[in-house]
Order: sequence, then C-alpha cells, then structure tokens
Amino acid sequence: MNILFFTVSAGEGHNQVAKTIADKIKRIDPKHKVEVIDAFNYVHPSLHKIVFEAYIKSIKYIPTLYGYIYKRSEVTDNSIVDVSEFLNKVVLSRKLTRLLGDFQPDVIVCTHPFPAEALSAMKRKGKIDIPLVTVLTDYTIHPSWINNEIDYYMMPSENFVHEFQYWQIPLERARFFGIPINDKFAKSYNRQEVCERLNLSNTFTALIMGGGLGLGNITETLDYLFTYNIDIQIIAIAGKNQELYRYLSLINRKNLKVFGYVSNIDEFMSASDIIITKPGGITVTEALAKELPIIVTWNLPGQEERNMEFILNNGIGMVAASPNSLISCINLLKDDPDRYQTICRNMTRLRKPHASEDIANFILNMPSANPSSTERSLFKVR
Repeated sequence: MNILFFTVSAGEGHNQVAKTIADKIKRIDPKHKVEVIDAFNYVHPSLHKIVFEAYIKSIKYIPTLYGYIYKRSEVTDNSIVDVSEFLNKVVLSRKLTRLLGDFQPDVIVCTHPFPAEALSAMKRKGKIDIPLVTVLTDYTIHPSWINNEIDYYMMPSENFVHEFQYWQIPLERARFFGIPINDKFAKSYNRQEVCERLNLSNTFTALIMGGGLGLGNITETLDYLFTYNIDIQIIAIAGKNQELYRYLSLINRKNLKVFGYVSNIDEFMSASDIIITKPGGITVTEALAKELPIIVTWNLPGQEERNMEFILNNGIGMVAASPNSLISCINLLKDDPDRYQTICRNMTRLRKPHASEDIANFILNMPSANPSSTERSLFKVR
C-alpha cells in the first residue's frame, strides 16, 4: 500500500502523531510505501514559515485573540478567516496535485484539520477519489475537523460519541482508538532503576513541563513552590525553549533537577508521582498511559481549554488557578492516598496505550484502501 500522511507544524503534536502511526505501519510491514508531508512546508516553504511563526506568536503574545477566533469558529460557519477558501487558493496548487499523482496514495491520513479540509474540497469537486482518514490530536471535536468527504475519524475517546453524532456524521465512520503515542509509554519500568539512571531520588516527585516547546508558566510555578518551600523533588523540563533552560539552570536548589529537550519523557514520567503542565493533547495522552495524575496551572486558549475540561470531567487531574491552589493540589495528592488512587483508577479506565497499533492496523485493513494492480494503474487524481 501507498500511505500518505499530511500534517502541519503548529506545535509538536500533529507531527508527532503522524510520525508515530507512520513508524508503526513500517514496523508492521516495511514493504508499505509511507511518507509524512508537512502540507504548508511542501507546497510553499515561505508560507510554512509565516504560518508557524504566526501561530507561535499568537499563542505567546495575543492568546486571547487566538482563543476568540477558536471559540467563534466553534459556533458559527462565518469564521473570521475563511480557511477553506484560503486553502483552495493556496494549498490546492499544482505542486500538491503533482505529489498525489506521483505518490499514488491508496490512503491519505491527516493529523491536522487544514490539509483535511483542503483534501476534502478536492474530493468534493471530484478531483480525487482516495480514502481520507483524520486523526484528532486533542480531546475535543472542533468543527474544522468535520467534513462529509472524510471516510473515517480516529477519535480520542468513546466520551465523544454524542458530540460526533451531533455533527450528523454516521457513527460507523468513527473509531475510538485514542490519540496515538510512542509504544514506550506502554512499558512498565522499575522506578528505582529509572531514578538511578536519571540521577534522581526515589521520593515524591513533581514533573513540570510545557510540551516540546516549553510553553506555559513554568518559572512562576517554580517560584510558588520555592516560596512555600514544599518538600518534594522537582523535575523541570524546558523542551526546546533554550531561554527557559538557561534561566532554570541558574537556579540553585537541591530538590530541583533541570533538563532541556529529552527523548525519554516516558522514563521521567515513570520516576514521577504527578505532572504539573499545560494540557496539550499529547501530554495528556502520555500522562494517561503512564497513569500519572495531572495538575494544570496554565493552558492555551482553544483546544487546551477543552482538554482541561476533559481532565476535570473524567477525574484524571486537578486545576490550580492560583499559588495557594497549586500547593493545596500537590499536598492533597501527596498526603491522601485514596484520592490519588481514585485518579489513577480513572486513568486506567481511559488510557489507550495501543492506539498507534490499532490505528495502523485499521488503515492497513481498510477494504477500499487495497486496490488491485489494475485499479492502481487507473489512478484516482483527476
């Protein structure tokens, strides 16, 4: 099979999900031809740079505007920016059509709504006739994900069955496999061995992070904890935020361990008792897989607000909106084993650590995605 993935570099999650599924497919059977394409970067590198920088700046400096646009587009078809028209003019270029013709995909998988919407428009106009699969990367269903031309939706949880039905899409198009993450998060570790390997103490530990980009109020959170002088081990991970890493590295505290971007976050989670973080879709999923209770101290507007609702509504974490609240949340989880275990049990119920394998196998066994050699010669891009 020829399987083409489309993603967009808006944060780490969309790319990570595409790569995770693609790698799983290649491990199942390396004979499959698999490629992951950043849609904007492929079609127009300058556009890709503009979009990525605009996204980062908007969430850092004008998050309220980003949140306003997100929420407005949840409830109205007349969005401020006509994304569909923009995509039809810019993304649906000859270069993209040429890519589809050269690659001849049997299935197209989208991990971001922009390429999903663009390809749906192509299908609507009869330019392609290729099975389309979308993989949601947050614990919410934004209408930008919903297109009648999508054949299957990979959903994060059965909790969204009623939301899915609200959009009047046949339920048989939904598969509630979860958000795919690396298989290593399904592994069990000996905590003492992990602590020794990471040069950590095997004591009550809080992992503080802000996703791969190191966003959020990490420095403020640490100030709260140091002011209170809370007696726990703290792991702070700065991700790709070099400025944050340099700042944290200058803090001289015996109970603080600082790291930059790491590839073994699963081990750090295994050595921790709680995670204090912003509620990105991937981070929430990884914490679920490791059954690591979540405390949210900051969130991006839009999808992360919806992820936070999911955390609270399903009892898998707590929200700390103030310094006093944060200290209270930590102490409650540290000193109340029953409350801590209740959260862990809820996480056990919701976790889907094998989502990547389930999604990969589903894609490989889609009936309409396995053409004969004759069908392949009659390629479906018009």
